[in-house]
Amino acid sequence: MSLTRPDKEYAPSPGLAQRWANRYIHRYFRRHPALLSPDPQALKRTRRWIIAWAAVAGIISGTLIGGAEWFMRAFATGNWEAMSLREQLPYWAGYLAVAGVVTALEIGFLYWNALRGVASITRLAGLRYGQQQPLEPDIQLTIHGVTRAALEYPSPGSLIYGVDPHAYLRGWKLSIRALFYRLKISLSSFILRLLLRRLLGRLTLRGFLPVLTGPLYAVWNAWIAARITQEAYLQARGPALVKHLMETLADSDEHTRQLVAQGVGELIMRNQHPHPNLVLLLARLLNSLPDKPPAIEIDWPTALQNYAQLNDPSRKTLLSALTQAALLSGTYRGSRKRFLKEVFATCQTPLLNEDIKAQQQRLLSGQAP
Repeated sequence: MSLTRPDKEYAPSPGLAQRWANRYIHRYFRRHPALLSPDPQALKRTRRWIIAWAAVAGIISGTLIGGAEWFMRAFATGNWEAMSLREQLPYWAGYLAVAGVVTALEIGFLYWNALRGVASITRLAGLRYGQQQPLEPDIQLTIHGVTRAALEYPSPGSLIYGVDPHAYLRGWKLSIRALFYRLKISLSSFILRLLLRRLLGRLTLRGFLPVLTGPLYAVWNAWIAARITQEAYLQARGPALVKHLMETLADSDEHTRQLVAQGVGELIMRNQHPHPNLVLLLARLLNSLPDKPPAIEIDWPTALQNYAQLNDPSRKTLLSALTQAALLSGTYRGSRKRFLKEVFATCQTPLLNEDIKAQQQRLLSGQAP
């Protein structure tokens, strides 16, 4: 059952916010039938609007928060610099109340904009969902993934078919990452304010505050929205691309598919995140093996030794499959780039960066890698 329900493996017990977000996307899919093929032009327009609205929210929020402090210093008091900290406290309390309300409204809008955006991006990217309920497990897995991206949830820490996504992230690093995700919004806001204070402390005119905070908040929000929409697009393409990849592996032998599964499991650990596309691919690989194992034990040193002993056809199949798997989980950099370098070096095959980047571009443009 587990191999046929990768959505349950990825999100065995989703939280309240994720369940609500899932229902929102389910309702969106019921109102908007699936497309027969991706719509690139509509995708571009939709992505631009999502990013633009996030930037507008940042401009409004930054201007209101910056303007509130400027007004407090310039007009609410007679001589701010001469006041003691105790005398300033009531004004700071009022300012924090205003900033808190504005920030809460901004965050609420950004979550709604992101959730609406990933639902639209997922549909326009060509995800083939049906109107019947419940949805297919592959589609439900994608929904779990895009809702977590929209809500900016951290990586789920549960085992994925026996693979620990946090195998390379132990002790204090795991605690710091969890804390960072919980404080991400407030920390980013605090850092922006700290930088502004350092800058504005050297300016004679504090009237620049609303002018500077608005654009900075806009850039920050736009960057987050761009990252979320790109991730939603990649996940929406996942089921079709995984199906295509498994078709290319249909004629390979069992040993090669086992080695590809080892590589996918190692990639999940290297990424420190069970990307939904890799979860689906690993489920399909395990299901293609004769004994259909419900879990896999990753032995990377042994896998590398086996990689080095493959014959030419099997080596080419393996390298192609692992390259596509790496691109299915994100852009060609960081842990994915280091992973492919190690695999290609073990197989004594040159890694052509330009070819990999060309495959990534084809994937992101809606073509098969």
